[in-house]
Amino acid sequence: MVSKKTTTLEGVTVADFSHALAAPYGSMILADMGADVIKIESPAGDMSRPALGGAWNIMANRNKRGISVDLKQEQGKEIVRKILQKADVLIESFTPGVIGKLGFGYETVRAINPKLIYCSISGFGQTGPYKDMRGFDVVAQAFSGIMLNTGEPDCPPVRVGTSAVDMGSGMYLALGILLALMDREKTGEGQRIDISLFETALSWMSPYTVGFSKTGVLPQRLGSGYAAFCPYKVFDASDGYVFVGVATDQFWKYFCESLDFMDLYENPKYLKTKGRLENRIELDDLVQKGMKRFKVAEVVEKLRTAGVPVAPLLSVAQTLEDPQAKARDIFVSMDHPEYGPVKFTRTPIVRSGKMPEVCSSSPFLGEHTREVMAEVGYSKEQIDELISSGIAIDVKK
Repeated sequence: MVSKKTTTLEGVTVADFSHALAAPYGSMILADMGADVIKIESPAGDMSRPALGGAWNIMANRNKRGISVDLKQEQGKEIVRKILQKADVLIESFTPGVIGKLGFGYETVRAINPKLIYCSISGFGQTGPYKDMRGFDVVAQAFSGIMLNTGEPDCPPVRVGTSAVDMGSGMYLALGILLALMDREKTGEGQRIDISLFETALSWMSPYTVGFSKTGVLPQRLGSGYAAFCPYKVFDASDGYVFVGVATDQFWKYFCESLDFMDLYENPKYLKTKGRLENRIELDDLVQKGMKRFKVAEVVEKLRTAGVPVAPLLSVAQTLEDPQAKARDIFVSMDHPEYGPVKFTRTPIVRSGKMPEVCSSSPFLGEHTREVMAEVGYSKEQIDELISSGIAIDVKK
């Protein structure tokens, strides 16, 4: 296990009520940067602990401490109030209004700690006609136009493979918190942060929004292609798939020279980007037929040498062995106490030549309950009593 922790946010305490993936991913970034993130769970635990065989929990809750408290009991609420008195940040991801019913709405918490930065992340934000709707990554993809713009043109729309909107929303959350901490250094005041999956997804569609507002033309599904360039997509080589990115007229020249497509280069209707886009279907078809002459490795080597954007399509297993990934040291191994050996992906922010370390695995339910309660003033006898009564939960392995 790696033991040297990034200390940039040392001294910043985060009370993390969040669940699922978006907000926990954001608080994970803060934990990776040295914040003391205390994950607060009910006695039943985060509903997402089993997701993907535990993979969500293992990844998103690393470098955190965990406490389990029954917030339906007044003594349980008091434990959390004591944590909030000393905390710098609160993060929650309930449907708007739910945390208020538990006794920890914004105005209530602000009265406890005016300097606290109060962060909510939800499907559609804290206001508006959709605020009470359940929000999931795929729902945001559907509402924002991402899904309608993803997939092959003659097939139904598809979800982006990874939970990109969840994780992107978590990144916006972490960024918002860092900005709020900077503001607090100047003003001494806390603030409220409101992040939504819907708006994250809309922000990622912004180039298409600009394009539509200019032309009135809706973007179309192009599979692995892209509306601005051609040929710019995944092609089927003789032994697998390869992406080619001819984004400029100069790249088109290099592409044709490298793969012996000079008959296409000499055709005037393909010479410039505009012509290639106007003839996208037939050009992609001609390139595809020619690509069958090559193996993936040949295409990659030839186009890489020529300076044309190119990439093989790798599996997750292959990325773990990729020489660039190894050279950058983005993956780190750890023995998880519950799941055994796992591979983590570091938070990819390189500062002074280093990425943040993964120092501790995701906590068991209630793993740090005794530790945190002692830090906020409870005696051993009080802790024993609260645990024996079921108001606080000790470690459950």
